[in-house]
Amino acid sequence: MIDRDKMVLERCAGKKVLHVGCCAAPACREMCESGRLLHLKLREVASELWGLDMSGEDITYLKDQYQMENLVVGDAELIDRSFPSSSAFDVIVAGDVIEHLKNPGLFLDGTHSLLAPQGILIVSVPNGVVFHRGLKSLLGKETVNLDHNFYFSRKTLCHLLSSCGYETNEIYGFRLRDWSITALFDLFASMFSQWACEGVVAIARPSPARGSEKE
Repeated sequence: MIDRDKMVLERCAGKKVLHVGCCAAPACREMCESGRLLHLKLREVASELWGLDMSGEDITYLKDQYQMENLVVGDAELIDRSFPSSSAFDVIVAGDVIEHLKNPGLFLDGTHSLLAPQGILIVSVPNGVVFHRGLKSLLGKETVNLDHNFYFSRKTLCHLLSSCGYETNEIYGFRLRDWSITALFDLFASMFSQWACEGVVAIARPSPARGSEKE
């Protein structure tokens, strides 16, 4: 089990980065004020940082309050329409984004034209098989975010990435920084298996077959 933000920052250090869902809407202001917004942390380490989010209000807030540049209002499912194919990002980060989309495969397909050669895609999702979800199901309850259209496990995330032309090079479990009762249950379960923890993060590269098709 890893510290997700620390890992993302290490992989983005000195790189040209595109951060999808950069505002973490609707919690943008709260996360900025507490110093937890990942996009602000990425600004400190990336050589060039771009952001994409659907929330025009939060984009304006980041520009006005934090003098942030290179922020684009756009739909992740149409990501290749928001940036030119010559963008050549070294890293594309999508942290807890694809579970909100109607068509996550469309987003993943669109990222291929934006990656530099040897570029990587980092995707994190809430874990659909986290310990407390199964525990509550025994009581006839579901612990879900009603804004989510999907829940992924380690295997289903890898399967989706593969079906969209990516090879998953690394995959980890991670814990959210939340000390609720359910988080304590998950922390205990993750001592036995990292796949029982709250989140899953994958680092992927375009598969060689995908590269051959482009040529």
